[in-house]
Amino acid sequence: RATISLMTDSVIEIKFIKTKSFDYNPGQYVFLSVPEISLFQWHPFSLSSSPHSDHVTLHIRRAGNWTGELYKLAQRKRDISILFEGPYGSVGVDLTSDRYKMIMLLSGGIGVTPMQSITHQLMHEHENHGRDLKKIWFVWSARDPR
Repeated sequence: RATISLMTDSVIEIKFIKTKSFDYNPGQYVFLSVPEISLFQWHPFSLSSSPHSDHVTLHIRRAGNWTGELYKLAQRKRDISILFEGPYGSVGVDLTSDRYKMIMLLSGGIGVTPMQSITHQLMHEHENHGRDLKKIWFVWSARDPR
């Protein structure tokens, strides 16, 4: 079970409780199916939450037919059933070690989701586990919705 909500007129949030058996790293993605839309369609989405969180979140931009149906579903329901597979992928740079003290993250549009996960995890490690970080630059560019 998951909750679904509209964040903006083009972004949907899906959120579910993280179980102990679901382990992931920041920047990874899952394949998602929403049986109420189609049991046979699976779509990849980045995890926007960070691994230390109690919940797992996906932020999805309405862009095509399937995400359009997901948007309509979010307009009329709060709780939905989901299926997911993963996590998959990895960040191309070693951000899990203390090698880097200054980090710059660049993203555009809904591509902010993996960067959000990475940033939250880095800040959590810095504030709660003494990770030595001097500076994080987070650059996000988004077009004007008008």
